Amino acid sequence: MKNILMIPCATQIAVEQFNSLKYNKHFNLVGASHNESDELFQKFIQLKHPKESQEFIQEIIDIINLNNIDILLPSHDDILYILKNIPELQHLIPGSKKETIDICRFKSKTYNVLKQNSNLTQYIPEFKLINYSDWFFKPDRGQGSRGSYQLTEPYLMCEYLPGEEYTIDCFTDSDGEVKFVSPRWRSIIENGISEITSLVLNPEFSFIAEQINKILPFRGAWFYQMKKDVNGNLKFLEVAPRIAGASSITRLNGTNLTSLTIYQHLGYKIDIIPQDLVKVNNRQNPQYNIDYDTIFLDYDDTYPFVIEDLKKLNKHIKIITRHKNILDLPYEIIYVKDNELKSDIIKNQMNQSNMKPIFIDDSFREKKDVLLNCKIPCISLEEVLYLYL
Repeated sequence: MKNILMIPCATQIAVEQFNSLKYNKHFNLVGASHNESDELFQKFIQLKHPKESQEFIQEIIDIINLNNIDILLPSHDDILYILKNIPELQHLIPGSKKETIDICRFKSKTYNVLKQNSNLTQYIPEFKLINYSDWFFKPDRGQGSRGSYQLTEPYLMCEYLPGEEYTIDCFTDSDGEVKFVSPRWRSIIENGISEITSLVLNPEFSFIAEQINKILPFRGAWFYQMKKDVNGNLKFLEVAPRIAGASSITRLNGTNLTSLTIYQHLGYKIDIIPQDLVKVNNRQNPQYNIDYDTIFLDYDDTYPFVIEDLKKLNKHIKIITRHKNILDLPYEIIYVKDNELKSDIIKNQMNQSNMKPIFIDDSFREKKDVLLNCKIPCISLEEVLYLYL
């Protein structure tokens, strides 16, 4: 089992990371933040030092050593930037290399780098870096200090983009190839987070992702955001080497970007088979809208975690297992022999009746087999609660 430290665990990014991994039997999750407590994590560590201090770095190193941390998951752009620049921590952080993270942390660097690809030039907004340290800005027409602002760090002055805004979730494999692109319209945004998001079909976003990836060497999950200008043309907002905080719609559709990035970091070959299950998602109330009447459910490492969930679903439950012992459960049990595929059993039962089934299993291999051969929705146990919420 790998010990994973999420820091700071109070961000929306961390919440999505937690929900992506909370039932994974291979990972033990530890949370750390400056908050006094956190209700998600069984093991929570309160941070004492501000992130800008040298004491903060030593505090993180001490936490890693004391808790035998194998993987470090920064859940904030600034923390990712800071920790990836600490040589002894770099190897613990999955995803893109330090050079890519350093560029993405600054919009001016990102725009200038992307302009090196002639295919992306049209998407770069007009901008100017204002680097007037300790300047004071105030309205030409005004009185007193109303509307005034002291500029103490570089700011980017950009063209106004009033149109629709999009986030495009992406994944790049270990060979540097973009394997996954999922664009979504950010229809309702509050405090920078997409509260309502809808999948869109536009091949232009895939083209842009591949062009970005040619300039910035990504690895694992990343995303970029675009907004339309006054003429309806797409322009860049930002590019980030991490998951997006509102990317749960991607996970509900069968692509768990957090776990994929970790498994890639651990040296596993990544296979992505997205499903078309959810087109619109409410971040605070994600929900499937699947027409089904039967659940084929794995027993080992799945059933024990969803016992209470099953009681809330008025569906026909069929436990399908490779377990060698006779199980005493209040549901129909199907025993799978060593040389049998679960997909063959499910397909045979589908042929014998008019059922509309789904399949729930913690194993990607089993879900892939059933998805490809039975063409039915295949769900991880992390997503079971979205069947009834």
